[in-house]
Amino acid sequence: MSSEETVEVVIPLVKTITNLTFRNLSYSAGQKQLLRNISGTLKSGRLTAILGPSGAGKSTLLNILSGFKTQGVSGRILINNEAVDCHKYRQLVAYTEQDVPLLQNLTVRETLHYVADLKLSKNVSYIHKTKIVNDIVALLGLQKCSHSQAKTLSGGERKRLSIGLELVSNPKIMFFDEPTSGLDSVASYQVISYMRDLARQGRCVATVVHQPSSELLELFDDVYIVVDGRCMYQGSLDDLIPTLEEVGFTCPPYYNRADFVLKIASQRTDDMDSVEKLIARADTAINGYLENGSTHLEECNNLMAESRASAQYPIAWWRQFVVLVRRTALCTLRNITLTRFRLLGHLLFGLTIGSVFYDVGDDGAKVLSNVSCLILFLMFIVFANAMTVVLTFPLEMAVFVREHKSNYYPVSAYYCSKLVADFPLMLAGVSCFQLIVYYLTGQPNETDRVVAFWGICVLFGWLAQMYGMVAGSVFPLDVSPFVVPASIIPAVMFSGFFIRYSELLAAFRPLTYVSYFRYGFEGLAQVAYGFNRTQLGCSEMFCYYRKTSKVMEMLQMEPNRYWYDVAGLSVWVAVLHVLLYVSLKVRLRRNR
Repeated sequence: MSSEETVEVVIPLVKTITNLTFRNLSYSAGQKQLLRNISGTLKSGRLTAILGPSGAGKSTLLNILSGFKTQGVSGRILINNEAVDCHKYRQLVAYTEQDVPLLQNLTVRETLHYVADLKLSKNVSYIHKTKIVNDIVALLGLQKCSHSQAKTLSGGERKRLSIGLELVSNPKIMFFDEPTSGLDSVASYQVISYMRDLARQGRCVATVVHQPSSELLELFDDVYIVVDGRCMYQGSLDDLIPTLEEVGFTCPPYYNRADFVLKIASQRTDDMDSVEKLIARADTAINGYLENGSTHLEECNNLMAESRASAQYPIAWWRQFVVLVRRTALCTLRNITLTRFRLLGHLLFGLTIGSVFYDVGDDGAKVLSNVSCLILFLMFIVFANAMTVVLTFPLEMAVFVREHKSNYYPVSAYYCSKLVADFPLMLAGVSCFQLIVYYLTGQPNETDRVVAFWGICVLFGWLAQMYGMVAGSVFPLDVSPFVVPASIIPAVMFSGFFIRYSELLAAFRPLTYVSYFRYGFEGLAQVAYGFNRTQLGCSEMFCYYRKTSKVMEMLQMEPNRYWYDVAGLSVWVAVLHVLLYVSLKVRLRRNR
């Protein structure tokens, strides 16, 4: 597109009036009641500012109205005075939180394109999707950074991109939680201006704003003031000061109306009667607007559970899976920690181990050194693959929770895409590392042994990667890097390398059967000294461990247990897969 061409923005697709009303919403967190039978109306085509002191319940109100929070909520929510099925409700409503998590390695256009692929029907062509993305980029003024990755965006650009994510599906109702937080006055004015444009196109738009300036406040049409979980005022901005004057609150000339309202709300104990009059007047006005037609939120939750398998998502599961695999693979390839450092680490450490333990595999005089090499081999695989994932996976969890709540895809599609997209990189790293170490350390140059050795290494790398994912989904980022190494140590301790099985106390011996390091170590030892291998070379006059049977006897390992060890590792991999899926479901449940 040349610079002389004008960009035709075709975003105003909302043609029907969509008003949202809520009545008697209540919500408690522990002993504290955050919302107390609060009611209100948000009108189509008007931009509403939700004001109130800290802790008044503004963000909680938005979380409930958006459908992001459902547990422990009572009340009624209507759209155009009618009850709406929750799936349809989530398609009509978009919610942008205060800090929207983004995939850092995707550009602005790529982020919007993937959202379009997930949120728009399969009948929408690629050309049409591209047109929508171009229109959003132009509408929000993101042309200069459209090819920049999210990690390089400024605060204002991130805010506008987060708005753009919701515009892709053309929602009729939009909520924003403190979109100006952390922005300067110019960026704040731009963001609110974009929101006003969205409202003028027929949408119902409401946003929580924290102490807006007089200039910023003028952009709003209506004001909704929350005090201690109740509504103190709802109406047009122009009627705010006259209403306050009717109960005795006079705003000084040239005083910011938002600051004046917050001062009243924060110091309500000084004039309790006047504030209670305002709350009573607001309740009377709102309740007069709402007379009939309502649905209880708990009933809505039941509808959600019953109709989840129906038309909840605009595209089929298989299409969601393909899009998520492409997106995850692209993010992984651009992640320096997961790609370059990980592959380089496998290569360099493979050369290091191979050089230190050079040609010890076929020497009866160096059996103990070779056995040490095998356990070191496994320790590097588990730490290299578990720790890199555990440092990156928790950062994706916030994106996953947001997108799932916004009806992008089910848990199963995301779960399967992560497994498929991350597996090739793990396979490449482990294979490269295994081949380098195997041949430099002089292990038996037999095809079946090489393949069997590779099989144990791949299973162990797979196990390690799943272990890191489970830890990353269960624990926060500041805890998981400690939990993973600390939990690996017991498995290493009962592997049979540091202390033989017969030397363990009877109470500890059962733990060897749940140690994945036991199955990995035993499997590698079986490949190196089992499979009917008779004897080793000897660089000295006499080698006690020249016969492989002596080596297996020293390690207290039974012969021909390779497939038993493969089965043990496979069970561990399967269990970790189940744990990962369960942990994702639990994470979503905790955020309801």
